[in-house]
Amino acid sequence: MWDLKNHLDSDEKIILFFRPSRKAYILQYILLLALTLGSIALFSYSAIHKTTILFKFLFYFSIIALAFALIMVLRLEYRIWSRRYALTNQRLMYSAGIFTERFKSANYAYITDIELYQSFWDKIMNTGTVKINTAGTDRYEIRYRKISAPIDLKKKINDLSQPQPSAHPTKPGNL
Repeated sequence: MWDLKNHLDSDEKIILFFRPSRKAYILQYILLLALTLGSIALFSYSAIHKTTILFKFLFYFSIIALAFALIMVLRLEYRIWSRRYALTNQRLMYSAGIFTERFKSANYAYITDIELYQSFWDKIMNTGTVKINTAGTDRYEIRYRKISAPIDLKKKINDLSQPQPSAHPTKPGNL
């Protein structure tokens, strides 16, 4: 469940293992930290002045905002820890889930196109999403979301998907 090694074939080796990057979620972490600090400040201020209805409302609002911030941080961490990506010497691998698992893989020979998406913020943080389409599908089969160095990953996939020269080239006339 936590490891992709149980999905490997007997002669297959993991070349690169990676997960979504926390750098890609840094804005969300900053906003949630600000929400947490603001709700703690509001909570402490309203806890001291519980005499009016407005301050009672602010007290409960601050508790709800703090709970929301905590749930959203847990959601971000779940996204990072539940997704596992790998490149092997034979195929691409994608696994998602902690309690359950969704696994996808695609052989390099069946890759038809690769799409790279980077927002303005992604370019600044050197993060992005790489989408891989395979033969026989009209939508993207595998998506590596919010990863570090997506251009390097795209280049690595392109290199691995190129047919390797044969170890024993045929001589002209020996066909």
